[in-house]
Amino acid sequence: MGLSSGQFVKETTATFVTGVINLALGLGTSVILARALGPEGQGIYALATLLAALIVIFGDLGISPATVYFVAQAEFRRQEILGNNVLLSLGTGGLGVVAGLVVVLFFRESLFPNVAAPLLLLALPLVPVELFFSYTQYVLLGIQRVADFNYVRVVQSAVLMAFIALALLGMKAGVTGAILAGLFAYLVAAILVFRLAVKAAGGVDLKPNPSYIRQATAYGVQAHLSNILGFLNYRVDMFMVNWFLGPAAVGLYTVGVGMVEKLWMTSQAASTVLFPRVAAETNEERRKGLTPLVARTVLWTTALGALLLAILSRWIVLLLYSEAFLPAVGALQALLVGIVALSAARVLANDISGRGFPGLNIYTGIAAVTANVALNLLWIPRYGIAGAAWASTVSYMVLFLSTIFFYCRLSGNQWTVVLFPQREDWELYWKMGKAFYNWALAKVRVVL
Repeated sequence: MGLSSGQFVKETTATFVTGVINLALGLGTSVILARALGPEGQGIYALATLLAALIVIFGDLGISPATVYFVAQAEFRRQEILGNNVLLSLGTGGLGVVAGLVVVLFFRESLFPNVAAPLLLLALPLVPVELFFSYTQYVLLGIQRVADFNYVRVVQSAVLMAFIALALLGMKAGVTGAILAGLFAYLVAAILVFRLAVKAAGGVDLKPNPSYIRQATAYGVQAHLSNILGFLNYRVDMFMVNWFLGPAAVGLYTVGVGMVEKLWMTSQAASTVLFPRVAAETNEERRKGLTPLVARTVLWTTALGALLLAILSRWIVLLLYSEAFLPAVGALQALLVGIVALSAARVLANDISGRGFPGLNIYTGIAAVTANVALNLLWIPRYGIAGAAWASTVSYMVLFLSTIFFYCRLSGNQWTVVLFPQREDWELYWKMGKAFYNWALAKVRVVL
């Protein structure tokens, strides 16, 4: 299947619009959590759910990106890919819960000081549910059912905000209610995505296919190690902030991180659509031309958003989160340069994986995590959460530079083409603007 630039623009625009909607919903959820729980409660909630998220990342085995790759390659039937993903999610999810129990019973005090064991245990059912959701959702992306993929994301975010509001504002259920709200939201989304995936795949075949499992795992392990390193690079600072400064500091830090990570909206939209298309593309010239265009567009779009956020950050935090969270502003501003660099790196990393070389992203991840941990150890005791933010920014720059190096070696493109705008970029911007206008106009007509 060729890379149609027109279709790519339409799907990226739709995914970007979905990201805008998710941005609003996620921001609403974040504000409710912060105002209802306060800095310390927010930090405890973030740490309790972080255990489940960490187990999901380790237990994923890279099946999510492998699913996109093998569906796009059409080597196996879609029905058997979906069915085997369901079986894999149940098996790895069960093992993940057992691993979580071991962590809580024997390592809680060293890994999660100041977080009560019942809260960590309450979050563990998220593990199999999230794995089932992820393994199933990426079947839709592999088939390039981008509209369904985006629809599920919006539903999950909307249901989560509704349940969080009910638990914290209506029932005053605190951290316990927030964790349960997240679990129920994922359950609703998992049921929905499974129904859509069965329809898109033309059914589901639950008979184990050892060949698919073996090949998907072999491909996925390379991407899996890269994903683990990426997750550690994004979240190891939360562990270290908790160790040095406690849950209240984590609560402040997560507000700053959460706001900055909203800038990933553009790169997430582009990467989501790019990966399955690069995996399915057979014309190297089209692939060689599209990725740099997407990367530099994402880079400068994110940079513009970062500049605006830098100017308005203090006012936004004060308005949305209250004066109690103003210390988060320093960390937020320190993260901005790193987030801009990382936005382009994510696009290039997806191209590398789509070419069948996910293992190269492991090397970039190792370098970034090493820098992150070392600098956190040096800077958190001295500079607090701002030090953690600067450590992350430096590690993101390391990831950015090393990813550019590998991408240019694979593609033959010059780094200047990846980073700096070209004359033909304006055609893409025009198409994206036109696609967004047509989408908005169609929605207005439906409402009227």
